[in-house]
Amino acid sequence: MKRFVVFGLLILLAVAAGFYFVRDPGTADIALLGWQMQTSALGLLVLVLVVYALLLILGRFLSALFGLPRYLRRRSARQKQIAADEALLRAWAELERGRFAAAEKLALTNRAHGSLPPLHSVVALDALLGRGETAAALDLLNEVREQYPRFADFLALHLANRLRLERRFPSALELLHGLSLAHPKDEAILRAFADTLYAAEDWAKLRTLLPALRRLKWPGFTEQDLLRIEHAVFTGLMAEATRAGDAERLSQLWTEVPKPMKADPRLIARLARAWVQLSRVADAERVLEKALKQTCTPELLRQWVDLPPADPVRSRNLFTTWTGQVDCALSDADMAYGRARLAWLNDDLTTAQSELATALMHQPDVATLRLAAQIHEQQRDSVQALAFYKQAAQRLEMEALGAPSGERR
Repeated sequence: MKRFVVFGLLILLAVAAGFYFVRDPGTADIALLGWQMQTSALGLLVLVLVVYALLLILGRFLSALFGLPRYLRRRSARQKQIAADEALLRAWAELERGRFAAAEKLALTNRAHGSLPPLHSVVALDALLGRGETAAALDLLNEVREQYPRFADFLALHLANRLRLERRFPSALELLHGLSLAHPKDEAILRAFADTLYAAEDWAKLRTLLPALRRLKWPGFTEQDLLRIEHAVFTGLMAEATRAGDAERLSQLWTEVPKPMKADPRLIARLARAWVQLSRVADAERVLEKALKQTCTPELLRQWVDLPPADPVRSRNLFTTWTGQVDCALSDADMAYGRARLAWLNDDLTTAQSELATALMHQPDVATLRLAAQIHEQQRDSVQALAFYKQAAQRLEMEALGAPSGERR
């Protein structure tokens, strides 16, 4: 727009000057280096304009002449950039085809001349991991830290996520630990760190991240994800305490469980199993009875029935009370099994055998078959007892091989 305005003003000036000099052209004498020239004022104006135009043309020519090396350098750089970008696309194609060696070589070809050099490193890193060369991938990451430090942390996060998917947890956790120290409030790093610790079953370290995870605002991280992680953490820590035979640690862990989670039937069942494994059946019975008084669930009730009760008569009465509640929707098979087992523990073999007949009609599980064998064994019917023991062993073998989902365990 400015050029058009200037050009218009020059035309106007030229027209005005021409109109003026046509009426009174005047004269102009020029003496330079012994040369003399006489012309009109209009001729002088034309001469000045011609000289100015020649000087512009000469300036453009000299500029193009002296700028030729730079033009050639730019052209060479552009050609190298096109070649590098083409090599990157071919590397990505080879990576998808599973030809990792070719992908790595192409990705690193003229990497410095590409439009986006760090992307070459991403493809090369994936190719190295595809070949199982974790050490070489880490070396490549160190090169990127020196050459493209602003991009290095993103590449490190990408590498850590890939290592987690390939279950190379020590290397992934080492990278994520460093990233979390450098960026303690980064949501993506925190989520990746938590997912890796979860996959590696490092419950103690994952527990230290729970406060930060509770504050995490991340679109892909829901309340259900947090509950899943919290449940896994305390379940895993309970299992570790059980394996170590540390009853005191197990008790301490239960006191540290968040209050809303203490009503979770899965966690209660896990705690009860831990007490049984530590040969503290009375503690398991106490835990289950406390939960059943609050809410009667079929799973917890069945687990409580399978415990050896301290007082069989009291247990029989409690079972009758709980199963009479509306919210305790026990199946016919579980109801018959519970009555049969508690009757047997109270030496009421007639009721036990009668109830067990009902339980055996509903595709009996291992516990039901064993109870039938024990009752027949007590009645000195060794043939029938052996038959039920064999059925129980077969059912155990089926469950070990993976029983259909419709079968009761």
